[in-house]
Amino acid sequence: MAKQRNLSDAEIGIVKAMLRKGWRNDVIHFYFNKPDRLISPGRITQIKTGKYGASVEEAPPEELEAFLAAREDPEAKPPPAPSPVDLRILRAMFVRETGTWRLAGGETDRTECKAGFRLQPEERFSKALRAIAGLANNKGGYLLFGITDATFQADGLPDDIFTRSDISLLNRILVGALDPVPHVTKGLIKLGGKQVGVLYVEKHDHGPVIAIKNVGQDVKEGGIYFRYVGETRLIKPGELRQIIGAREQRAIAEFSARMNRVATGKEATIDLDSGEVAGTSGKFVIDRALLPSIQFVREGEFSETKGAPALRLIGDVEPVSEAERERTRVIRENVTPDAVIRNFLRNEKVAEPMQYIHFQAHAQRKWFPVWFYVDQTNVTAAEVAEDLRRQVATYPSSRNALVARLAGKDAAFRQSTGKAEALRAKLARGEITAPTDVEQDVVFAGAVQALPTTVKPKELEAIRTILLGCLDRAQGADSRSSNRRGAIYRAACRLDELLYSKKN
Repeated sequence: MAKQRNLSDAEIGIVKAMLRKGWRNDVIHFYFNKPDRLISPGRITQIKTGKYGASVEEAPPEELEAFLAAREDPEAKPPPAPSPVDLRILRAMFVRETGTWRLAGGETDRTECKAGFRLQPEERFSKALRAIAGLANNKGGYLLFGITDATFQADGLPDDIFTRSDISLLNRILVGALDPVPHVTKGLIKLGGKQVGVLYVEKHDHGPVIAIKNVGQDVKEGGIYFRYVGETRLIKPGELRQIIGAREQRAIAEFSARMNRVATGKEATIDLDSGEVAGTSGKFVIDRALLPSIQFVREGEFSETKGAPALRLIGDVEPVSEAERERTRVIRENVTPDAVIRNFLRNEKVAEPMQYIHFQAHAQRKWFPVWFYVDQTNVTAAEVAEDLRRQVATYPSSRNALVARLAGKDAAFRQSTGKAEALRAKLARGEITAPTDVEQDVVFAGAVQALPTTVKPKELEAIRTILLGCLDRAQGADSRSSNRRGAIYRAACRLDELLYSKKN
């Protein structure tokens, strides 16, 4: 593995600009040697002779001037880091040989090449999607389009589809297929009159990035892909342990930083048993009767208009709202199909219910609980439907089906037959028995889809808990598990209608 540079590419570019001006090595060394990062004087000599950072281009005069101004004025902003798709950075990745351009060094664990580019239909993008996930799980890197895989020669893209493609459409595909969602930057470079498309993928700080659905033959639901030298494949145990270990270290560092803020008086702690809020400048006590109503919100976000209970300081600590006091959780930043259904089956409220509704317009699957989330908003079903019509949907058919359900023109109800019909009759009478294997799960889901409106709420809640167990048993990657999940999702939608649609 190559040793990590102790000078960034931007700094190497500045050094080269200083050398061009004739500055002495010891003077240049003074600008980059720091107490927390010691630089050998010989490093400047290596840059001068091309032994270190040879592929990095010299910084332009304005960047050198900004760098020097920042040193003279500590309040001045440092020069911005160049974009990863900056033309100078991209051009340094290629060498010119006998009239053609070729990727220097070929494919590595940070670069992958594709001859062509197609974003739609989604199956045509599956190989690139796997590469994006693999790069995000490793160190990040570049996905290059218009490069012949065998020779690494820049033959260019045959059409302008990459140029015309909308980055927002790419992001919607990523949201629907990967969780957490990688951050991708689009770029383009011309080499010898031929266009090469570039997608730069950032290393994801909250990995591993996991495939949440099947896409073509290359991306499988539940797969964790990793970029190795020359190939992207399912991750090995060693690399997965490294990703998990890095997350644990980051969590410890964040906890230590938070405790340091508490120690310096910038933050306080709350004892959830006694209600005492204590800091270095004093303390106060929240009445124990109010403790169950406290909502923990995301850092930097506080809203009094979402209907959830919260507390604010007005001399004394007083409740802002007497609304229903329910615990609210932010499940995740990026909504996934699994999160949408599990929140409903667990009866877990969310802080941003409209995000879970909007997601359904970008998912290929048709049946998701929706009334549960509409019930958590402050708007009517008609207003939600109108909002959805204005959305640019990845899957318009999914969006239109959702709008039809909200308008009462469609429902998850489906007439049962055979074993499912016999079980439906028992469920309707309150005779509820949980299935014990996957075959019974399918029958149970079919029976739930046919439940009448006369079933009591208490019995519906019992069925909701049972469906969660059925879902847990249907997590395989095979087609039979996928079909069982489909039946369970629709059954959950029928429960959703019976429990919440009349409220809206």
